[in-house]
Amino acid sequence: MGRSQTPQRPVAILFGDGVPELFEELPEKIKIEAGRKLALLSFHPEMCEVRRRGAMRGRRYFLISRYFFYYSVSSAEIRIEAIIPAGMRHA
Repeated sequence: MGRSQTPQRPVAILFGDGVPELFEELPEKIKIEAGRKLALLSFHPEMCEVRRRGAMRGRRYFLISRYFFYYSVSSAEIRIEAIIPAGMRHA
């Protein structure tokens, strides 16, 4: 079977400047799903892909409905840096 894993301690989740306001404007269904994803990320912060091109290059991201959530990871925290509609090509 797979190797045993020691339970990890969750890391803090912080929001960058202006992100809480963007989050509040999202549809309720998106906020609920994002909350679930963030809870999981607090234990497994490096589970999402890293953006390879564009302005958000080097940040990890996940997609919920039509919104990209970009974040950075340090040893003690996850910082949500941006929430960008998927239709915007400059991210």
